[in-house]
Amino acid sequence: MLAVLVFYLGVSAWYTWPLLRDGHTLVASDPGDPILNASILWWDATTWPFSQSWWNAPHYYPSEGIAAFTESLVGLTPTSAPELWATGNPILAYNLAFFLTWPLSAFAAYLLVRFLTRRNDAAVVAGLAFAFSPYRVAELAHIQVLAFYGMPIGLLGLHGYLEERRACWLWAFALSWILVSLSNLYFMLFGAVLVGLWLVYFCSPRRTWRCGATLLSVWVGASLMLAPVLLKYRAVHDTFGLRRGENEALYFSATPQSWGQVSPLVGLWGQVLPVGKDNLFPGLTAVVLVVTAIVVLIFRRESAPENQAGAPHATSGRRLLRMALAFVATLSVIAMLVALSIGPWSVTVVGVVVRMGSLDRALALTGLAGVSWVLLTPRCREALGCRSPFIFYTTATLAMAILCCGPVLRVGEQVLLAPAPYAWLMQLPGFDGVRVPTRFWMPGILCLSVAVGLAFHALRPARRRLAMAAAALAAACVLGDGWMSGMPMAQAFEHWPGVEPASRSEPILELPLGPYSDWGATFRAAGHRRRLVNGVSGYDPPHYNALRVGLDERDPAVLAALASLGSFDVVVNGLADPDGAWSRYAANAPGALPAGGDGVRSLFRVPRGPAEPVLGAALPIARAYAIRHDTQAMHDGRIDTGWGDIPQQPGQWISVDLGRVQLVGGVTQALGEYYLDFPRRLSIEVSADGEEWEPVWEGSAAPAAFLAFARGPREGAMRFAFAPRPARYVRLLQLAHASTMWRVSEIIVHAPR
Repeated sequence: MLAVLVFYLGVSAWYTWPLLRDGHTLVASDPGDPILNASILWWDATTWPFSQSWWNAPHYYPSEGIAAFTESLVGLTPTSAPELWATGNPILAYNLAFFLTWPLSAFAAYLLVRFLTRRNDAAVVAGLAFAFSPYRVAELAHIQVLAFYGMPIGLLGLHGYLEERRACWLWAFALSWILVSLSNLYFMLFGAVLVGLWLVYFCSPRRTWRCGATLLSVWVGASLMLAPVLLKYRAVHDTFGLRRGENEALYFSATPQSWGQVSPLVGLWGQVLPVGKDNLFPGLTAVVLVVTAIVVLIFRRESAPENQAGAPHATSGRRLLRMALAFVATLSVIAMLVALSIGPWSVTVVGVVVRMGSLDRALALTGLAGVSWVLLTPRCREALGCRSPFIFYTTATLAMAILCCGPVLRVGEQVLLAPAPYAWLMQLPGFDGVRVPTRFWMPGILCLSVAVGLAFHALRPARRRLAMAAAALAAACVLGDGWMSGMPMAQAFEHWPGVEPASRSEPILELPLGPYSDWGATFRAAGHRRRLVNGVSGYDPPHYNALRVGLDERDPAVLAALASLGSFDVVVNGLADPDGAWSRYAANAPGALPAGGDGVRSLFRVPRGPAEPVLGAALPIARAYAIRHDTQAMHDGRIDTGWGDIPQQPGQWISVDLGRVQLVGGVTQALGEYYLDFPRRLSIEVSADGEEWEPVWEGSAAPAAFLAFARGPREGAMRFAFAPRPARYVRLLQLAHASTMWRVSEIIVHAPR
């Protein structure tokens, strides 16, 4: 086994070159998600996981619980933390953990298939098929997806306990399950589907019921150990209103074309197959081996009793039934292909009208007839009766592929099945936060790779030399399918100790704010550990959009709003500020003082400013109405109802009638959870008679929206204070253009404080 591990290490080093050579200064893939993941691993290695300080990662000031905005990656610390502790280089630690995903994935799959087949050749081929699949190249930026090597060990624990009933296999399953779940919450959910299918298949016979109950108990116990982490994730997501919509899941769902798409980095197939957004190509060799084994399984000379002499009538009857089922399945497939080509159709056959408006029935008929045909095949029934692993892993591959297709199974614009099986999963806790169904393909690739090893075991030549040659050929073809043209490497972000010393405690705002610069800012924050206004993660906190809009407009009120929370430092990156506009903007912040620089970056210190004004008591509203229609939803006391108009454009207005003239000193306009829909520029006017209007406030609403969502992420209550005025009517006018809606979930008029 050691020789096999060394072999996988050597192939991985060659495959990922120049990763090991340049990994101390450059980061693998690109300076985006890999930098975020390096930041998380750095934070994990230097902060006690799941402690209060760990949950409050430094970026996205002033929000807290930021670690729950993305994967914890704690399950990867065994392969990343020792390197970081030894070298102090977070980029090198990330790159080594990233590199190890290949040999560890290969070796884990090898151990699983070797246990199932008791053969090294089949196991080596399976390990290569899993670790060097073309699909993995499409996920180079996501170490949490590549690090799926715990699941083969978990499956090995299940098979081992099923066969030997030894406690060590239960430990192997439980520990691997915990590590997989802590590496990627996607795979806790998706892996649960695979484990559930395994238990149903292998533990449904009466002889294995007790074993299945034991495995289920261990699985539940291991999952309960993760409950505090999951509950914390849920609490933070509920606080900030973080969720994924069905539209996101639909966008990241696969179509049949996805399995014919491949990353351009795949050397051979990247020159032949198209590039797509999914790139789920599984490799030709793997598919050919499995399909060949299936054909052999079905059509090899039968040994079942009904094929022996003495049962000719049963054999003839079964054959006729199988022929009829094959005919029905074939006709259904042809009907679907015609509908996909020309759309809905109808024909009249012997006076009977046959039509197809949708594909649902034909698809169901194809599946029913096809499955029945397989079940009537004696060899298949025999294999199912003894719970053949090859049947399970082949079928599980197809199940994972179907789940990759998301909540609606489509071919182009044509809907095959709605809702699809993935939509059923979306009703379960946790799945509503998942937006990339195509990641089901990593469990699919694992199942396919195990099926490849089992297929090779069934097809290998009997003679030893021929078997060795066949294994070498299969290994070469598998590697050829997924071999990369070269590992992309990117320049990592440097540290800025001259302007961001760890000795200070004030939060830092790095300018300019933006996607590229935020990766580096987040990475540096994991080192200096000061709170950071910038940030990047799986989610943005609701306040971040308004902050970005206000800073892009160089609105000085945004810095004043930030100062109302406390003093902070502004660091301006001179390389991204060629005309000095950002430096002038920072220097003009209220009370800002230049504090030096490092020759490239400038530092400004902004003192604490006046606190956000506190508004007086809410005044009763007689009526609220808007440009489009009269609505009471703006003042019904419910944050989940309201009024909106899209797109934003000058001339939109809402008006409030207080019923009588009163002294007015402020307005609250709540957005609810619609953090994108704040008015881009707002004017507030008051009137005693509804004829003559007096402006009392005007400006960008971005600062108020930033503070509103920082204060109450799910209310978004923007506060506008002005000098007291006698008024019966209060009117809000939108003055700018924006593609988003202007949303008013609740409007409140306040008396002076």
